[in-house]
Amino acid sequence: MADIRKAGPDDAAALLGLLHKLDAQSVYMMMEPGEREAAPDRLRDRLAAQDAAGSFDLVAEETGRLAGWLSAEVLPFRRARRTGYLVLGVDADFAGRGIGAALLATAADEAQLRGLWRLELTVMADNLRALGLYARCGFQVEGLRRRALIRDGAPVDEYYMGRLLP
Repeated sequence: MADIRKAGPDDAAALLGLLHKLDAQSVYMMMEPGEREAAPDRLRDRLAAQDAAGSFDLVAEETGRLAGWLSAEVLPFRRARRTGYLVLGVDADFAGRGIGAALLATAADEAQLRGLWRLELTVMADNLRALGLYARCGFQVEGLRRRALIRDGAPVDEYYMGRLLP
């Protein structure tokens, strides 16, 4: 099983490498190959700026490699500080090993420690594998964003999903 932990500034180069790999592997990631920054400086700064109350990143490490990543973005405004917006990716070489579920469970625990009440995410409507994972992990579809994205020149719908934390 993968080791799930909070990402730190020292993870920036390896994490950026994973993100580039995920962009190339999956048509379900927001960024297409070549859209993401090449230098890890901004990512390193973002990881260094994480504190105990706001946004956080998790990584899954297996056999000495980063196998997955989860980002929880928390807006700094008082009215929005109790919600984390999640982005998740698992390297295809490690798919089917429970890494996505472990990242989501760890994110829920970390979010509760930080005083969050809710987690939310969006997922392309035809990404059935991810939809199943999110449903198994307690997320519910809360809405449909029609024609929200363009993939391969065609419009794609997205589901908006949320999970309330105890």
